[in-house]
Amino acid sequence: MFTRFVAGLLVAVSAAVIAPSWAAETYEGQVAGVGSVEVELVDRGTPTFPRRARSYGVSGSVLVRFSVDVEGNAIGAVIVESKPRRMFDRSAMRYMETLKFAPYLVDGKATQVNDVQMTVAYVLEGA
Repeated sequence: MFTRFVAGLLVAVSAAVIAPSWAAETYEGQVAGVGSVEVELVDRGTPTFPRRARSYGVSGSVLVRFSVDVEGNAIGAVIVESKPRRMFDRSAMRYMETLKFAPYLVDGKATQVNDVQMTVAYVLEGA
């Protein structure tokens, strides 16, 4: 019984200490008058794998350019490139709505960051 308790405690402690792999994920963008800056992704949903792509057994990716507003939301998303074309576009655009970034501060004031790019990858399990 004591061994189970200790093993359970170790699992709980290690889960609390190990941060998710995306915890310090940053993306480069541009701020007028400042230049190149990095914005930190603090929360995100999960992209939905399109049914059609799953039925065809297709994996792919979508490169998206967007801005991060003063509240940390991804806005003005535009697809730069998608492989295969249009297969994952709708899912990637919906995914962009789930992203939340730490607002970028210039002299203590939240500022919009432009020209941020992110690749949304879709990998079919077992492929």
